[in-house]
Amino acid sequence: MTGRLTTIAVAVALHLAAVSLEGQTTQQPVTKPASQNRQQLTKALQDYRDKQDLHGEAITLLQLGIADAGAGNVDAAQSNLAEAAKKMRVQNDLIGVWLALVTMSQLDVAVGHSSEAVSHLEKALEVLNEAKTSSAPFNLETFSALGAGAGVSIQLPPGLNDAALAALKPMMIQFSLEPLTHDLYGSVLTQVGQLEKAEAELNAAVAGAIYAQGMYDFSIEMHFGDIRVRQQRYDEARTHYMKALKASSKTEQLGTGGQLIKAGIYDRLARLEAATGHSAEAKRWSTKARDLSKGRSEAASSPE
Repeated sequence: MTGRLTTIAVAVALHLAAVSLEGQTTQQPVTKPASQNRQQLTKALQDYRDKQDLHGEAITLLQLGIADAGAGNVDAAQSNLAEAAKKMRVQNDLIGVWLALVTMSQLDVAVGHSSEAVSHLEKALEVLNEAKTSSAPFNLETFSALGAGAGVSIQLPPGLNDAALAALKPMMIQFSLEPLTHDLYGSVLTQVGQLEKAEAELNAAVAGAIYAQGMYDFSIEMHFGDIRVRQQRYDEARTHYMKALKASSKTEQLGTGGQLIKAGIYDRLARLEAATGHSAEAKRWSTKARDLSKGRSEAASSPE
């Protein structure tokens, strides 16, 4: 049970990071806290290079990529993430490679480069297949780094040794990383119009997430809704979005990440109702999304 709970905790952090990238990546001025964070990461990167700590360097590059994405610096983000993936590969940290590829894919999505996102996610699935049979160690430090970038703390059970981590690796891949990747891949395939293939990927995500205690449901249902909108099966889309909204309650304890998820569902419902001529309902959902986004902005700008 402890291993399963750890898997779920990491999965939630990863999903929030993926969702957060799409919400954060806009061309906007860098705030003082964000600027300070980048300065700290840049200093840490140089320190790791001076000490020739390759894994610390790769993790910091990953964090820098996330920080640059949040500041709207797309070119720097992609450069840092690509370099992180290369360095993780050199160290045979396949989970780290996967993590960098998935993060790059969501940055691609955020800036409208869907074809590049498809390529990154296909590579991510290939890396996971490789990781299943690899004897490479499973380093949770990398996940903790991404969790920090997403504003989510991954709480690991005390006394987790190398043997326990080795036992956790196949569970993590099968019941967390693969469902997450299939879900994100299905979403991107929907964007490029490959609806049949997208639906197959989402069904694979459902099958893989059977032990996730519903923590993936908000995303998978939301993406099924997106397919139904493309198919103009609007009543079914509405049903999926409402299921996604209900499932999003599981993320409320995660603060602004959970709010970001809910705001995205509200926005989808608003656009659906507008497309089907239900102007009053569209306005209601749009107001909910705007109010939630406004609350998040005010919370972010308020002093600690």
